[in-house]
Amino acid sequence: MGFFGRLPRLGYLFRLCIISIFYALGGLLVHLALPGEGTSLLGLICLFLGSGFVLLALLLWWFATVRRFHDMNLSGWWFILAILFPPFVTLVLCFWPGTRGYNRFGSPWY
Repeated sequence: MGFFGRLPRLGYLFRLCIISIFYALGGLLVHLALPGEGTSLLGLICLFLGSGFVLLALLLWWFATVRRFHDMNLSGWWFILAILFPPFVTLVLCFWPGTRGYNRFGSPWY
């Protein structure tokens, strides 16, 4: 993982599925940690772990999106657009083909 290299459409879709699992698990743990009458130790542990899963999901989404932009021969700074309009940009990244052959970010990923 990381910001270097390229990521094709199918690899991006696969990573989005994995990221969704982490995000859902984190959301579930945070939901379980919501205090009712009081906050217990188990609730605090669930809140801590759930927040970690959500942050991990966001970090993995950042890595995958930047690498997908690299596959389209665009700079990773385009990620700012993905933060402003996540559903639209994600759909574009899923369906817009990458650059054929080599580009400034390396060889194609097969």
